Amino acid sequence: MIMSSTYRETVVDGYNLIHKLGKAGPGASMADLRERLEAMLARYRQKARRHVILVYDGGSGPKPLTLTGAVDVTFSGTVKSADRWIIDHVRSLGVRATMTFVVSSDREIQRYSKAYGAKCVDSETFIDELAAMGIAIDKDGRRKGQQSGVKMNKNASGLLSDKEVDYWLGLFARKR
Repeated sequence: MIMSSTYRETVVDGYNLIHKLGKAGPGASMADLRERLEAMLARYRQKARRHVILVYDGGSGPKPLTLTGAVDVTFSGTVKSADRWIIDHVRSLGVRATMTFVVSSDREIQRYSKAYGAKCVDSETFIDELAAMGIAIDKDGRRKGQQSGVKMNKNASGLLSDKEVDYWLGLFARKR
């Protein structure tokens, strides 16, 4: 684990995010949906340069983090929920919790994580962030059933328009 002041960790409530993404198609198994999410988060990890921990409910017992590509994956076990695992993990970070980004639409996770100093974002907002980063959510690169609020100019010289700046500032809850 890197301990520099620029280190960022993203902790993802796996099944919460999968359910917000929607089904991948008829007959898609949960294993297929997990694999799809892990591939998306590996691309996110590469682009955002953040350590990613993906937490799922269940499993025969609490399992240690396992590395699958660029994403650490854990199953919380039968005794502890993924929600509790995430809350306990953020609490265990102490002051380093301020360098942690938690992805979940679960209000309890958000409340506790914020209390420990972590930044939280709901799954829907994170899906929009992935789409804005060019990480495919569906075959068109957008969240299913939703148009992106801002179209990014892919041929631009690198400068953002005022509309794009407002979008990103809004995404990270900062005022211009």
